[in-house]
Amino acid sequence: MKVMTGVVTAVALGLGTSASAWADDSAAVEALKAQLAAFQKETAIQMAAMQNKIDQMSSAASVSSKETSSTPPEQSPLSTRIAGADVTLYGFVDVSGDSTNDGRDHLNQFSSNQSYLGVRGGKELGSGGLKAIFQIETLVDVSASPSDSSSLGSRNSFVGLQGDWGKLMIGKYDTPYKRATAMMDPFSGSVGDYNSVMGNTAGESRPEFDFRMPHSIFYDSPVWNGFSVYALVSPGQKLNNLPDASNYAFPQGEKICSGSTPGSSGSTPNGNVCNDGAFKTAASIALNYQAGPWFSVISYERHNSVDRTSDHFGIVADESAAKVGLSYHFDGNQLSGIYEKFFRGGTIAPIFNERTRDGYYVSDVQDLGHRTDFMFAWAHAGQTSGSPHFGDMDDRVNMTSLGLKYHYDAQTALYVVAALLTEGAGAHYSLGAGGHGIPVASPRSDTGGNFPGQRLDAISVGLQYAF
Repeated sequence: MKVMTGVVTAVALGLGTSASAWADDSAAVEALKAQLAAFQKETAIQMAAMQNKIDQMSSAASVSSKETSSTPPEQSPLSTRIAGADVTLYGFVDVSGDSTNDGRDHLNQFSSNQSYLGVRGGKELGSGGLKAIFQIETLVDVSASPSDSSSLGSRNSFVGLQGDWGKLMIGKYDTPYKRATAMMDPFSGSVGDYNSVMGNTAGESRPEFDFRMPHSIFYDSPVWNGFSVYALVSPGQKLNNLPDASNYAFPQGEKICSGSTPGSSGSTPNGNVCNDGAFKTAASIALNYQAGPWFSVISYERHNSVDRTSDHFGIVADESAAKVGLSYHFDGNQLSGIYEKFFRGGTIAPIFNERTRDGYYVSDVQDLGHRTDFMFAWAHAGQTSGSPHFGDMDDRVNMTSLGLKYHYDAQTALYVVAALLTEGAGAHYSLGAGGHGIPVASPRSDTGGNFPGQRLDAISVGLQYAF
């Protein structure tokens, strides 16, 4: 400021001296005086603008400093602190347009696929490292009319405790068996979802060994030298007698079959009674191991005293599943493989047993660069001992899925997926089972019976957004 004043004074003195030398020319003097006045006015404007900018920068720095000191480093616009608890709002939206064929009919549709909204948080309990945690997550029918399936808390929801020993929670959650290999399915929620075969004992739209189990207590361990354990137990809340199943042998407190999805087969039209698939107690466990690019898992789940009124004369039997999975990351690839085995005990005759079989799955995700992934998967359902409706007919199935996904950024992705499922003469499976908004199921007659042995196909284009 002083320097600028000195410059202005020097210029003024110089101009004043020149003006006295030309005192006889009054017009020139007046012109010089006008130039000096204009110069001084412009200088004052520039100085005021510079001072205003300095003031603005100082004010912004002060506000930024205050925000930094009062805001946690990981704070985001969707996170806040309520009553001493850190609370985060999150969500995921996935909507696709599908062109499908169930072997008899063609259908164009829009599907809302595993879209959800949730809130989670936690609070320190004293200074011993113990923390109270919670989560409430809800399915969101973005393109469909809301139903019971999208009521508040319809997805993974719980309250629990967390410490150095791990997390113990009560509520409903994806079983350890489901979580064990979920990351090996690049087509989750799409028409190419591996639940068409994997975790799906009878090929319907409800994978009974890949679901969210209500009325549960579950535990996640910390990681010890690469190892971790997930475990879950649910009482199932089913009463005993199959002959009374229409009134009593459904899960108490539930409107749908255990292991099913709302509105799928196994539920009566009013949704209040379920007499197929209910069990007394379930237990699920997974042992995981991560070592560099390798991930491996072994998992087992058991459902006790499962009602099957759909079987010949009705059967109560224990059902279980076991699988091993292996995944390897290399050169932009994620290559995965799964072997699965279903078991069913009890007195059921082999010719009626459609729930004992092998299953195989292979997938690969290749990073093509330019934010684009190529996805491939193949699944196979082996031959069962028999079927209540189709005896020992061939009920093997092969499914192939192909896809491309373009990531605009970390939140937004556009994808195209194509899937083909070919059935043996006695098979009745579904594309998109377990997660796609509108599965492509094997066709049924007016009385509800299956038309087996179909060729199902679908192509889907979708947009995903996560926050």
